[in-house]
Amino acid sequence: MKLENTITEPVKLPPRQAPFDDTKPKTEATDVDSDAEQSEDDNVTISMAGFKKLKEESEDPKDKLPSHIKEMIKAIERLIEMIEAAEEALAKAKKADYPDDDTKRDVLEMHQNQINSLEFARNDAINGLMEAMKEAGISEPGIIIELMR
Repeated sequence: MKLENTITEPVKLPPRQAPFDDTKPKTEATDVDSDAEQSEDDNVTISMAGFKKLKEESEDPKDKLPSHIKEMIKAIERLIEMIEAAEEALAKAKKADYPDDDTKRDVLEMHQNQINSLEFARNDAINGLMEAMKEAGISEPGIIIELMR
């Protein structure tokens, strides 16, 4: 059913899959089938209001945040990247050969301390982000959960 004076956007659907009941010949069409089937293109129209709603739902919730909160999230993401790099360096250091056990222990301890300090910085930054989001009246727990991985 189409309404007049409605602006529509075409939406392309994926190709149809084989029907569940292959016992009916494809040349036969019942009243229900003929109404439900469309052209080979399977075009569907959607109103602009529906298209706008669909577009809004598919947006990232981070896009709607204030700029200072976005910057805090970027900083936490950089810290996460630094933690990952430090963990890789620790893994390489564990596999490396050292002249003696004391040197190996000191190098591994240094890498572990670096990871620990980065983890503390990330946790402090996440707490600051939660406080900033609370002050801004934003409750989007998915953002925090994503950063706590």
